[in-house]
This record gives sequence, structure tokens and C-alpha cells, in this order.
Amino acid sequence: MRGKGPLAAALLFAGLLATAKANADPQGHVAVRTAFCGTGEASALWQTTEFCGGVIGDLLFLRSDAKGIGVGPYLELTTAGFWDVRWGGGGSALLPVHEDFPLVLQLGAYGHELSAVALGGSVFWGIRGYNFTSAYNLAAGVFVSFQRDLDARGANLVSAGFELDGVLLAMPFLLAWRALE
Repeated sequence: MRGKGPLAAALLFAGLLATAKANADPQGHVAVRTAFCGTGEASALWQTTEFCGGVIGDLLFLRSDAKGIGVGPYLELTTAGFWDVRWGGGGSALLPVHEDFPLVLQLGAYGHELSAVALGGSVFWGIRGYNFTSAYNLAAGVFVSFQRDLDARGANLVSAGFELDGVLLAMPFLLAWRALE
């Protein structure tokens, strides 16, 4: 029995060194969202219509190809009608219903109006393939989201709109800069 501990530890260490790379590097993206949204109090889901816009970014882990499921955190900064700044984040889950057009589900907590706290989520569907050569993952598509305040007022925010990747928006400026060089 004596002396088998170091041998077992050496075999375990050798086994860890011999394992292959998982090829599941994290992939992230940053996008701009623009939407029509409705705000309402308590049981009134949509009383007024506003413009909603914002920036969202996420980082997905566990994917090694376009058919893989990905999970990870996201952060979001938005506005409802240019008067209500909302910030928050939570967890994302990418479900590959199609290799290039997956569903991305997000659930999180948000702050706004300096004191209100809301829970909410969104569903994205669109282009979001797997990037085999970079950690950046382009995305463009449609989304719907819902948030509900946890205070006594119970205000709602429902939005539906488009998400366009930040790189796609920056591309004309990057190309112009490159042409000037």
C-alpha cells in the first residue's frame, strides 16, 4: 500500500496532460437593439408606445461548433422613450434550432429610474453561427423582450424589434479609415 499514492498522483497528472483540447473557446458579441415598446402599469400590459433602443453584449461558453448549445452571461444598457435608462444583465442560453439561426434566451435583473428593480427576459432569433477562427460572433435578427418591476406599481415593458451587430454598424467607418491610410 505504501508508495502507491505518489504513483497514482503521477498517473493522474500524466492523464491530465494527455487530454485533448476541448475546442470550446468562449465567443461573444456586442449589438445594438432598436424596437417599439409598450409600457403599462400592473395589469395593463401596453398603455403607451415608446421607442426602445440599447446596446447588448454577451459571452457564450461550451460551444465547439454550430450545433452546440452555449451558455453565459450578458449585459444590457437600454432606454425606453429616451427618459428611462435601464441597465442589467443575467444569463443567456443559445439553443441551436438551426445551425445558422439559433434561438438565444436571456433572463436577468434590471435597474432603472435610480430606484426601481425589474426582472425580465428576451428571445432572439436570427443569424448567429459559430465562428471557427475568432472569439467574436456576428449576430443580426429579431427579438422580443419583457420586463416587470418588482415594486408595488408593477410596471411592464414589452418590446419587439431588431438586433444588429456592432461590427456591422462599424464596418463602413472601418473601411473608410482603411481607405484613408
